[in-house]
Amino acid sequence: MFILTLPLLLTGCGGDLSGFIPTVKFTRFDVTAMDFEHIDTDFVFTVENPNPVGAPLDRFEYDLALMGISILSGDNPDGLELVAEGESEVALPVSLNFENIYEAITATRGEDNVNFGLAGNFGFDTDFGPIDITYDEEGDFPALRTPKFNLGKLKVNAIGSNSVDFGLDVDVDNDIGSTMAFSDMGLKINFAGVQVGDGQIADLGSVEGATTQTLSLPFSVDYADALDAITALATGEKLKVGLEADVTVATPFGPLPLHVDESGQITVSE
Repeated sequence: MFILTLPLLLTGCGGDLSGFIPTVKFTRFDVTAMDFEHIDTDFVFTVENPNPVGAPLDRFEYDLALMGISILSGDNPDGLELVAEGESEVALPVSLNFENIYEAITATRGEDNVNFGLAGNFGFDTDFGPIDITYDEEGDFPALRTPKFNLGKLKVNAIGSNSVDFGLDVDVDNDIGSTMAFSDMGLKINFAGVQVGDGQIADLGSVEGATTQTLSLPFSVDYADALDAITALATGEKLKVGLEADVTVATPFGPLPLHVDESGQITVSE
């Protein structure tokens, strides 16, 4: 056992531990799952054990900070054991809710990432006493924010004998630094709470980073179902319009699904 071997090693080397204490280095940051609500990650360390026997990891203390603000801390050895005379990968799994963490910190508009700091120690209990190896690492953490959809004008593009073609303007605010592209949108439209149309848009368009741009959603409605909109147009009143949609968003962290559910009193125009 590792805890019995260290005193023997100390006797043979005059009490010098330097050749027998494991060393730790931060290797990488792996994203295992992500959507607009949460992120699952592994902070991966490589631990080099120079001893001829395996070593149990008794402590794995950590404190994760974003933009200098502590977000998560704890101790998670999780029964980890280091291999003898070699390298072992030790992963610290972390799951965070984007809404919660960005209530604690202010992500800079136009940035895709924020700084993270991860500090703590790896601990081993030996007959000689506890040995703790500290680490203090920095890097970049995804600062993903959900694009905001705000309904604009509802335009009547064409009136046929059986249907009316509309275009619904949507102002999309992209808070991160990279361009977001929107595709494969399946949408449902309701007027005054009654579903009147649906459709599929293969390529909706894109919104550059740190900007708000207007995208237009085309759809058709049976003439009888469009009477509320035509009446609103004729009288100059606003119409209650609802949009429910599922869309794929291209982000710097890969394509992510997004559900949109917005409504408002909309001006109808020709």
